[in-house]
Amino acid sequence: MKKTFPKVLVIDALLCTLFTCIVSGLLYVLVLNISILDPFSRAFEDFEFTDLYFSKNFYSKQADPEIIVVNVGQADRFAIAQALQKINPFKPKAIGVDIIFKERKADFPDEQLRLALAETQNLVHAVYLEDGSLKESHPFFELDSEQGGFINFNLDGKSRVVREFSGVLKEASVTRPSFAGKLAVEAGYLNESALKQHYDTEIPIRYSGGSASFLTLTIEEVIAREDLQVLTDAVVLLGYSGTPTGNPYDIEDRHFTPLNPNFTGRSVPDTFGVYIHATILQNLKTGKGFYKAPKALSLGIAVLFCFLAILAGMRIHKKSDVVFDLSIKILQLLIPVLLLYLALILMDRGIYIAVLPAVVLVILGLECIDFYAYLQGYIWKKYRWKSYLLD
Repeated sequence: MKKTFPKVLVIDALLCTLFTCIVSGLLYVLVLNISILDPFSRAFEDFEFTDLYFSKNFYSKQADPEIIVVNVGQADRFAIAQALQKINPFKPKAIGVDIIFKERKADFPDEQLRLALAETQNLVHAVYLEDGSLKESHPFFELDSEQGGFINFNLDGKSRVVREFSGVLKEASVTRPSFAGKLAVEAGYLNESALKQHYDTEIPIRYSGGSASFLTLTIEEVIAREDLQVLTDAVVLLGYSGTPTGNPYDIEDRHFTPLNPNFTGRSVPDTFGVYIHATILQNLKTGKGFYKAPKALSLGIAVLFCFLAILAGMRIHKKSDVVFDLSIKILQLLIPVLLLYLALILMDRGIYIAVLPAVVLVILGLECIDFYAYLQGYIWKKYRWKSYLLD
C-alpha cells in the first residue's frame, strides 16, 4: 500500500519549516534593528489577534457591585478630604486613592487632606515607578510606604495596549505590590503571600466590560448624599474618570486596552486607568483570570501548524503548479481563521495563547515552498540531493 506521506516528503517539510523559521527570525531582527522600520515594529507590538475577543464583544460582561469607583473629576484637595470623611463611616473593605499629591498647595486644604488620609481605614495610596525610582506623594501627607501600590501599566514598556498586569514587582531584595494587588490584600480577597507567589509574573487581564462593570459615583454625589450604604463592605477606588464622568473626548489618564473597537489603527485611548485597576482587582477577587500559555508552547504550536501547512502545500505543489498557486492563497486565508477561532474558544475557557506567531509562520511557510524548491534544485545539481519536490 502506498504511504500517504512518504518519508522524503516529511523530511522536506521539516527542512522547509526550519528554513521558514530562519527567514522569519531574520525578518524579525531586521524590523527591530532598522530605525526606518520602527513604525512596523511598534505596530506588531501593539497588535494581537486575540484582542478581537474583547473588541468585538465575544466575552461575557460581568458587573461587580462590590467594587465602586468615585470620580474625583477636577475636585480640589479639600473636596477629596470631604469625600474620604463621608466614606469612612460606612466601613468599606478598603479604599484606594489613585492620585499622587506631588507637592504642597494651599495650607488649609492640604491639612484637611492629611487628616482625612490619616483617619482612613484600610487605605491604599498610589505610587509610580519611573526609571528605577519611586514617585510618591509629598512627605507632608505622611502616607505609610507599606500601604502604597504602584499604578504603572505595561512595566516592560513594549506596548501601549494594557493587556497584562503584575500583582507584584520584585526589585533586588524589595518586593512592591501593585495598586490593585495591595487593595485585594487589604480587602481580604487574598493574602500577601498568595499575591507574591502567584502574581509575580505578567498575567493577561480578563476584562469584564470596562466602566460599565462598576458603579461610578461622582465626588459631588458622595459629598452631598446622606445614605451611602452601598459603600459598606465594598472596595472604593477614588480616581479620575473624565469631566464629566465618562467623557469620550477626555483622554487624561486614559489607556488603550483590548476593549477598543478599533483594534487596528487605534487613535483614541478607550479606558480610564481607575477602571483598569478595578478590573485587575476583580480578577484577583474572583480568581477568574487567564492562564497564559508559556512562550515556548505558543512557539511550538506555531511551528507545528507551519509544518502541517507546508506538508499539505508540498503535496499540492507536486501535483500541479497552477493548483498550488491558487490553493496556497486559500490555505493562507483559512488556516489563520481556524487558528483565531481556536484561540477565541480557548480564551472563553480561560486559556490565553498568542496566536500571531502561528499565523505569521503559516503564511510565510506556504510562501517559502517555492523558494525551498529553488534551493533544492541548486543543491540537486551539485550533490544529487533527494527531494520530494524534484523526484
